[in-house]
Amino acid sequence: MIVFLTTILILICIIVVLLIMIQRTSGGMGSALGGGAADQVLGAGSAAQLTRFTVYGIVGFFIMAFVLYGFYQNESADADSLIRTGVETPVLQTAPEPSGSSVSEVPLPPPVPDASELPVPPSPPLEDPPAPPAAESLPPENKQEKAPAGKESN
Repeated sequence: MIVFLTTILILICIIVVLLIMIQRTSGGMGSALGGGAADQVLGAGSAAQLTRFTVYGIVGFFIMAFVLYGFYQNESADADSLIRTGVETPVLQTAPEPSGSSVSEVPLPPPVPDASELPVPPSPPLEDPPAPPAAESLPPENKQEKAPAGKESN
């Protein structure tokens, strides 16, 4: 029953989309996709009937959707096995050991060397870093020149 009603719902969806597509548009992209074709096929004045059929199709879609929702809820209420109660504790299952293999056949990683066998990093140099070159002559400081008499500098 649910499969049949779902098929009807899908058919209603397709019919509503087609009804909307063939209605007269005020321009734009809908006219490029065949909008207004109903006047040529069904005759002039068919806009009122198409609008009425579109409204009936949308109302039928909502009614069918709610009916299917009720059927799905009724069906899920009967399935108590699908509900998790949280009372049972899950049991871990161990994988069976493959026959013919034992622990001794597993390769072991190489042993870790002792600290005495590890290489020692080189020690830093003990010399002092070279001193910067001595400042023999410093550039003369910029002296402000005195303004000529009669003119004041700010």
